[in-house]
Amino acid sequence: VAKMNLKSVLLPADTPNRPWWDAYYKPLWEALADLGLPLAFHNTATEQFLSPTEQAAGLSLAVRVGNYGIVETKIGNQMRSLTCLLGSAVPQQYPRLQFVIAEGGIGWVAPVIRLMDHWWEDHHNYMEPRLDQPPSFYCHRQPYFTFEEDRAGLLTRELLNVDHLMWGSDYPHTEGTFPFSLERIRKDFADVPEDETSKMVRDNVAALYGLR
Repeated sequence: VAKMNLKSVLLPADTPNRPWWDAYYKPLWEALADLGLPLAFHNTATEQFLSPTEQAAGLSLAVRVGNYGIVETKIGNQMRSLTCLLGSAVPQQYPRLQFVIAEGGIGWVAPVIRLMDHWWEDHHNYMEPRLDQPPSFYCHRQPYFTFEEDRAGLLTRELLNVDHLMWGSDYPHTEGTFPFSLERIRKDFADVPEDETSKMVRDNVAALYGLR
C-alpha cells in the first residue's frame, strides 16, 4: 500500500472476533505506525450491515439506510470502532498510530469519551487492558474524525481536538452536501473562528495525508 503511494488503509467497522490487543494484530499496528499510514474505519465497511433477522426478512439495504437503521450504520458502528480501539490500549502501546473515524460525525464523540473517562476514573485500577491515562488523552492525541452536516458537533469542538476534525462533502452521494457545500459551510461554521474553520475544511486533511 505504501509503495503504491496510497494514503490510508481501511478495516471493517465491526467489533472484531479477536480483541484488538490480541498478538495477531501486532504486525499490523507496528507496520502502520512505522509507515505513518492512517488506519480508517468507515461506517458501512462492515460484514454485519444487515443483521441475520433483517436478511431473512428480505429487508433491503436502501430501506435500512433510509429509515431506522441510519443511526446504527452512520453512528453506532463508528462508536464501536472508536471505543473498542481506545479501550484496547493499542493507541497507548503505539502512540504514532493514527486512525480515522470516517463519515461518523462528531456530535457524539465528546459525551461518549466523557462516559469512558468516568468509568476509567472509577475502575482503572483493575480494568483490563490497563490504560495509564484516561481514554480522552488518547482520543485527543491519535484519532481523526470526519463530519458533514454536524452543527451539534461543531458546538462541542472545544471538548475535542480541532486539529483532528475534518469536514467532508461526501461527494457524490445523495446524502452529501453537494452542490450546496459552500452554503452548508457558511451556515454550520457561521460563528466558528476563521482559523479553526480553515483547519477543519482544508488544513487538517492536507496535513494528515501529506497533500501539501
